[in-house]
Order: sequence, then structure tokens, then C-alpha cells
Amino acid sequence: MLPLIAVLLPVMLVFLGFAVDVAYMQNTRLELHAVTDAAARAAASTLSRTDSKKLARDAAERIADSNRIAGQPLKLAVSQIEFGRSVRSESGKYEFSVNTQPYNAVRVTGDRREGSDTGAVPLLFGKIIGAKKFEPVFTSTASFLNVDICLVLDRSTSMKADVNATTSGMYTTDPLFCQPPKPNTRWRALDGASKVFTDALRDSNASEQVAIVSYNSAFSPAVYCGTSTDAASLNIDLTTDLDAVDGSVTDLTGSVWNGNTDIESGMRKGLNTLLASASARPNADRIMIVMTDGNENVGSAVAAASDCRTARVQVHTVTFSVEANQTVMKEVASIGGGKHLHAETEAQLKAAFKELAAIASQLTD
Repeated sequence: MLPLIAVLLPVMLVFLGFAVDVAYMQNTRLELHAVTDAAARAAASTLSRTDSKKLARDAAERIADSNRIAGQPLKLAVSQIEFGRSVRSESGKYEFSVNTQPYNAVRVTGDRREGSDTGAVPLLFGKIIGAKKFEPVFTSTASFLNVDICLVLDRSTSMKADVNATTSGMYTTDPLFCQPPKPNTRWRALDGASKVFTDALRDSNASEQVAIVSYNSAFSPAVYCGTSTDAASLNIDLTTDLDAVDGSVTDLTGSVWNGNTDIESGMRKGLNTLLASASARPNADRIMIVMTDGNENVGSAVAAASDCRTARVQVHTVTFSVEANQTVMKEVASIGGGKHLHAETEAQLKAAFKELAAIASQLTD
């Protein structure tokens, strides 16, 4: 019996050592997974708030250094923290492209291989089982969604027409010409649709900023009531305060304005806001939503759309009313890489803005 025990004891010790080290390796993998995930999330969150790669890298290193993997803090080399962009592929899976801008993702590699800053993990019974070191590596990608949106809204005189009207424009002799838009007008329908849009954004997981630009056309001098020497106005700059955005549209609802339809001026004001505003975020996706109820009789919206495409600003368009020029606005959306939606009723307009809010807040995971 004793000879048998003497023979089996070393075998049992090998199996025992193997079992202990297998459990140790599994626990190390879990620790590495958790710490790498946390570091990637911290970096992505910091980048989304600050647009600073340095601060994002510092956040990842801080998380890694404050957590232990197999008894040692995880050290991250510069090459182990990568910035890029995650986009949805045709299969529905998100794919990370390193160094692609604007950044919306951070990839962190937790490395415990030989030669890494932290080094390999020594096994407890390595000499017994014939493997002295364990070299796990894990990669985690965390992404975020920052979206800067500019609503470019038509405040030409025809927007004060009844929502069911089939004719465009309004004579200066019309009693409504020098008054704010009345109930059941196209503008009032737009007011409601814009609030459907902001309500949908409130329910999203993205971080959206919204600006409002309104346009008609320039009159010099401004000879009619409600006309201006400026074809387009920035009514509210990019902000996360969606109540203030709603308020800016409400202010327009209570104002007197008139003019023709210079869509290009509105788009260029919107483009400048998305690119040059002090509130514009370098790593945000930029979206412009252009709404009109008619035909441009000044400028070229198509030319503005080309500049938006060059600046990587996605342009969606909404036409409202039977006489709105869908052909031109479809082309604008096509050039701008966006979607065109048409509405002829208030309900359809609200549905269009709700759909565009969903598109704006679902660019990535």
C-alpha cells in the first residue's frame, strides 16, 4: 500500500497544482476583463465630456493603476490606449477603426504577456505542472454618442398660411401679414413637431446639443413688417438645455416675421453654428435638419449641401405642404448623406421629426 501511495502522491500533487493554477488563471482572466472594461469606459466617458485625448488616457491609466490583476496593478502603455471610431457594419455589428475621426470610441488592451509593462503572471505551481507563467491579454472597446444638431427652420411668410392651404405666400394687404402665426397654421404645426423632436431626444441615451436657426430672406432696407436685412438668424446656440430650445421656437411663434425662402442662407448659418460655435464639440457627430414649406426663390440649397458634405455634416430634409419642392430637397438630402421626409398634415410632420430624432440618437452604441 505504501509503495502505491508513494507512486500516486506526486501524481496527486501535480493534479492539485494544476487545479489550483487553473482556478488562479480563470480568476486572473476575470480580473483583467473587468479592469480593461472599466478603463475603456472611463476613457470614453472622459473623451465625450472633454474632447481631450490626454485626459481620456489619464482616466484609463488611473483606473488600471488602482486595480490589481493577480496582485499587481495593471500598467498601460501609450500603445495600449487607442482612439478611433465605432460604426455599425452591414451585419449590424459595430466595428472599431483606429485613428478615424471624429472619435467616438476608445480601445484599451489589458496585457499581461511577457514583455508588457506589467509582465506575465507567475503561476503558483508552475514548476510542478511545467508552465511557469500565464500570459493573458484582453481588449475592450467603449464608445459614446455625442451629437450636435442644428434645426434649420423656414420662417418665410407662407409658414403663416393655414396648414391645409394649397397656395403659397401671402399678400402684404392680408390682415395676417403683420401678425404672428395663428393657430392651425404651418408654423404652429412646426412648433408642435419641434417639441416632439426634443421630447424624443430626452428619452435617448445619447448626449445631444441642439441649435435653432430660422430663415426667410433679406430685405434691404427692411421695408415690410417682420422683414430683416439678415436672411437667417441663430435663435439659440448649441445647448443641452432642451427646454431652452423649445422656448426659442415658442418665441418665434409669438413674433412677427416675413420674407421669401432663402434656404441656402439658413443652411450656411446652420453650418457655421455646427463648425464654429464655441459650444461645438470636435468629436461630435454633426447633423443638420432643414425644413421648408415651399420653393427656394433665393440662393442654392444644393450648393450649401455640398459644403455640408465636405465638412462631414449630415443633412436631413423635411418638406411640408403640397407645393413644397420635394425634388430639390431630396437632392439636398442625397448630397448631405441624409434622409428626405415629406409631410402634408400636422400629424405627418410630427411623425417625420420623431423619426429624425431616432436617427440622430442612434448613430452608434
